Amino acid sequence: MTHHQPNFTLRLLMGEYGFTREGLAEEVNDTAEEIFGEPGRCSARLVGHWLSGRITWPRDRSRMPLEAVFGRPAGELGFKAPAVGAPGVTVRRSKQASSNSPDSPVHRRKFVLSLTGTLLALPTLPEAGRLGLADVERVRSAAVRLHQFDDLHGGAELSKAAAHYIDHVESAARRCTYGDRVQTGLYSALGEVATSAGWFAFDDGQQRTARHWWDSGLRYALLANDKRLQARIWSSMSHQASVLGHGGEAVAIARVALAETRGRRDGQLSALLHTRVARGHAVQGQSGRCARSMLRAEQEFERLPDQPQRWLSFFNAGEISSTAALCLIDLGQPSKAVDAALDALAVVQSTPLRRNELAAHVRLGRSLVAAGELEAAVASGEKALDLVPKVSSPRISAGLRQLRDDLLDRSPVRAAEFSERYKAVATCP
Repeated sequence: MTHHQPNFTLRLLMGEYGFTREGLAEEVNDTAEEIFGEPGRCSARLVGHWLSGRITWPRDRSRMPLEAVFGRPAGELGFKAPAVGAPGVTVRRSKQASSNSPDSPVHRRKFVLSLTGTLLALPTLPEAGRLGLADVERVRSAAVRLHQFDDLHGGAELSKAAAHYIDHVESAARRCTYGDRVQTGLYSALGEVATSAGWFAFDDGQQRTARHWWDSGLRYALLANDKRLQARIWSSMSHQASVLGHGGEAVAIARVALAETRGRRDGQLSALLHTRVARGHAVQGQSGRCARSMLRAEQEFERLPDQPQRWLSFFNAGEISSTAALCLIDLGQPSKAVDAALDALAVVQSTPLRRNELAAHVRLGRSLVAAGELEAAVASGEKALDLVPKVSSPRISAGLRQLRDDLLDRSPVRAAEFSERYKAVATCP
């Protein structure tokens, strides 16, 4: 009797995305039509074979759409053989369906994107007819999928992908009809995607583009009267201000977010906003105010909600430690920064957030350099280089390049060797 190894990875991901076997089969078939020009033939029974381990490597006609649905290669979906993807960024759109009824396939058509060699499918809206709350949820799910992809891979192209998607949703909103509740929901959902586009541009080093999308997101958040979305955008803008060295602006923006959400925010959001205030104070060299804000963030974090907001899933105890490390570097306390950076790294290594893990190694390396622990800094840099082929983030790459330069300036024994590997792996001069 043949024994198969169940695919627990796929099972867990289906649960995370809310897919039944039938639902995943339908999603794969719809995405197959976008990729190959004709519907797929996936069935709930086939999904069962994937889950049981009876099929260890799906055929291309079902594997490629499956990869696109989850935004990750088949090797990361629990299958045995390595995945193969095509480089570059493309947006594939199918022909218009002749019907715009709620049951029409046009409601299930998708953008199929190729990002960093991995396909990603996003749901689209009809270009005529009436929009409902289900369509609003489709837009929200697109923002979630983009961020899940970003957590795994990073991606300089994600801002452009989000921009294409915003254009599509805005076009559908102009052409279709809908009620007041749907209109408010669309404003809020568009604000979420615009906010994500801003974050992706920020991570790509495109600061003006990031600000453009955050301004757009704020406009939609105001139209929807969505205070939490406004706070999310202000949090991002405060973070950007700190990174650019504008500490006073960072503090002012974060305080507006705190004021506007007073009585409406949970401990997790409060903690995030207080870390933004703390970072702004650190950039200004105000150690006492920074320490008080960090203490408040730690206290608020203890009030974690039972059901945290989806966009805050990245914010854990490690994020508080990482902010503490950055603040301590700004305040000229490198030894304490090393301790905080180590705490942050320990937390992120227990998560699947590879981009954050890359950032944690770079942050630790720079803290170690500042503390004079140069050999340990090289070791941390080496671990960061191990992750570079798997993650795309120009912003973090710039930090890694600065770590290389700092090490060369200090002339540790292994700095030259590390620099050579950096050139080979990061393809930077």
